Amino acid sequence: MITRIVDVAHTIATHRMTADPHHDLNRARRAVTTGLEVDDTAELLYRDALRIEHTAGNRQGLHTTITRIQHINQTLECSLETETEDLIRELLNTLGTTAASSP
Repeated sequence: MITRIVDVAHTIATHRMTADPHHDLNRARRAVTTGLEVDDTAELLYRDALRIEHTAGNRQGLHTTITRIQHINQTLECSLETETEDLIRELLNTLGTTAASSP
C-alpha cells in the first residue's frame, strides 16, 4: 500500500510539473508532501521535490530538500541513490550558472 501511495504521489507531481494546462507547482508540492507523510524515505519523491523547487526558482527550498534527504540517509546509515546524487549535482550546477548570469 505504501509503495502505491508513493507511486501515485510521484505520478501526480510529474503530471503537475509538465508545461501544459495542468502545470501547477503547488499541487505538485502537495502530492510530494502527502507521499512523504506516508514514507519519508522515498528518494523518488525527494527527487520530485528537488525538481519542483528548482523549477520554481526556490533556492532555499532546494537546499532544504537536499539537507533533509541527506539527514534521512545518514540516519538510516545508507548512501544516496546514484540518480539522486546526479540530480543534486546537476541542479546545483544549473543554479550556480543561473545565479552567475543574473545581474
